[in-house]
Amino acid sequence: CVAKDPRRRRTMESPSSAVYLNVAHAAAYAAFGLLWLHAARLRRRSARALPAMLSDASRALGDSAPPLCVVLPVKGAHAQSAANWRAQCCSHGYAGPVSFLFVVQEEEDEAYSLVKQLQASGSLPTENVSVLVAGLAVGTSQKLHNLIHAVERIGEQSELVLMLDDDMLLAPGAVNLLAHELLSDPNALAASGFSCDAPGRWTVLAHAACVYRLILEISVAGGEGSHAWGGCCLMRRADLLESVPGGVMAHWKNRGYSDDWIITAVARKQRRRIANPPLLFLNLVDFRSPSQLYNFFHRQFFVLDTYPQPSPDEPRIQAHRLRLESYALASLMGLPPAPPPPPPPLPRGRAEP
Repeated sequence: CVAKDPRRRRTMESPSSAVYLNVAHAAAYAAFGLLWLHAARLRRRSARALPAMLSDASRALGDSAPPLCVVLPVKGAHAQSAANWRAQCCSHGYAGPVSFLFVVQEEEDEAYSLVKQLQASGSLPTENVSVLVAGLAVGTSQKLHNLIHAVERIGEQSELVLMLDDDMLLAPGAVNLLAHELLSDPNALAASGFSCDAPGRWTVLAHAACVYRLILEISVAGGEGSHAWGGCCLMRRADLLESVPGGVMAHWKNRGYSDDWIITAVARKQRRRIANPPLLFLNLVDFRSPSQLYNFFHRQFFVLDTYPQPSPDEPRIQAHRLRLESYALASLMGLPPAPPPPPPPLPRGRAEP
C-alpha cells in the first residue's frame, strides 16, 4: 500500500500553465488570422479597382494638376540606383509640372556623383533635376535633416511636395492618385502609400519583424489607417512651412527623428485626415542576425519619444501602451507552442507498457 501525496493530486487535477499558453496562442492566431484574411480580401478588391482609380484620378486632374516637387533623400548607391532614378524622373506619369530634388549629406557621397554622371550622359534631365548637399545633421536624424534642407529650398511655384525614398518605384498614375486624394479633401494633411513587408529569407528573425508590421497593415488595407509613411508621402507645401503654428516643420526641427510618425501625430492632434489609397510598395525584410532585429525594434520604440510634445489631456503613456501591445502580440505570435504536460507517474509496482 502506497500513501498518496495530496499535493501531487492537486497538481495533477489543476489545469497546467501549458494549457493556458496553448489556448492563448490559438486565440491570437485565430484572431489575427481572421483579420489578415479580411485585409487580404480588401487588398484583392482594391487591386481589381486600382486601374480604374488611377485612370479616374488622372482624368480628374487633367491639365489643372498643380506643380509638384519630388524630394529624394539619398545615401550611397547600389546596382539598381541608376535604373530606379531614371524611372522616377522620366516615368512618373504625373499630369502637371514636376521637379526633382536629390539630397545628400556630402558631395563625397556616391549618390551625388552618380546623379551628375547620369545628367552628363543624358539619362537624367538637367532642367528640372537638382542635387542638394545638406551637410551633417545636428539635433535631428540625417534623413530628416536632408528633408528639411530640401523642403526649405522648394520654389513657391510648387504647390505639392512628394517625399519619396530613392528605391521606391512608382506605378504609372500613382502620383496622380495621391494628388487627387489629397486635393479632393481640404481637411487632408497628407496622402501616403504604405510598405508591404515580406520576408526576404525564410528565417524566424525576418518573420518576427514582418508579423510586427502586419498589425499596422490590417488597418491600412481597409483604407482607414490614417498613417503617413516616409517612403511615399505627398503633402501641400503650405502645410510644410515653418510659419504654421504647431505644424510639421516646427516639430521636425524640434529634435525630430521620424518624419512620417511626426506627420501622423500632427494630423491626429489637428484632427486632420491622412489618405491611404491602395498603394503598397514591396519591402523585403532580410535580417541575418538577432542584433539587426533588436536594432529594428529599438528604433520602433525610440520614435515614441520623438513625437510632438503631448498636451496634458494626451499623455505620452498612451503611445507607449499601443506600441507595447503591438510588440507583445508580435512576440506571442512568434513563440512556439508550449510542450504538453508530462504524463502522471505510474503507481509503484506497475510496469510501463
